[in-house]
Amino acid sequence: MAVKYFQSQLDYKNLLDTIVRPDSRWLDIGCGCNVIPPWIRGSVDFQRDLIGRCEIAVGCDPIDGRPHEAGLEKFVGDCSVLPYPSGFFNLATANMVAEHVSDPLAFTREVHRVLSPRGRLVLHTPNLHNPSIFLANLLPNKLVSIIAKQMDGRTDEDIFPAYYRMNTRKALASLPGFRVVSLRCVRTGPLLRKVAVLREAESILLNRASHRFFRNLQADWIAVFERLP
Repeated sequence: MAVKYFQSQLDYKNLLDTIVRPDSRWLDIGCGCNVIPPWIRGSVDFQRDLIGRCEIAVGCDPIDGRPHEAGLEKFVGDCSVLPYPSGFFNLATANMVAEHVSDPLAFTREVHRVLSPRGRLVLHTPNLHNPSIFLANLLPNKLVSIIAKQMDGRTDEDIFPAYYRMNTRKALASLPGFRVVSLRCVRTGPLLRKVAVLREAESILLNRASHRFFRNLQADWIAVFERLP
């Protein structure tokens, strides 16, 4: 899997490197087995470095009980009712998780609860207004799962229903209890790269989306929020 196809994951990795500090009390939401994808060169060592520099680092995942590759301690269960005191963390992150949230209000409320005032929330998630994502959202989840297996070689453990209820600029900019620090629509490569005709058509759309008038059509959002008191 070529790194060039997923530039937004590298952008997210670089953001984590700047935002995770020795005083961080960090919660990675929907952590699965990795904070960043394992295809990124040196990903496990990078994750261990992030975890090691924190005051506290834990993860949570609703169903994935597999051991975390970087040794992150994690809670497996209902992430809308976390077993942590209010204001326990000053940083929460979610990498390709927000699109799977069926109840954004409950999700946001619980993240707000466990974050301290002025704590940061970082989301990396697909953009519903990107043509490929918009099309995927119109398809049944079962069909999307089949396509994901064929296109990306993903296993059943790595495929989850998607709702895209937090995946527009408007939805992200209006999260209750949070102030937007930065909100960027970022480029990635063709999601349909394994089918030549579709790859070329999507590449044309991606190049068009580079124009400032179409910048909100890029594939992914990287958003940083600050928790309001």
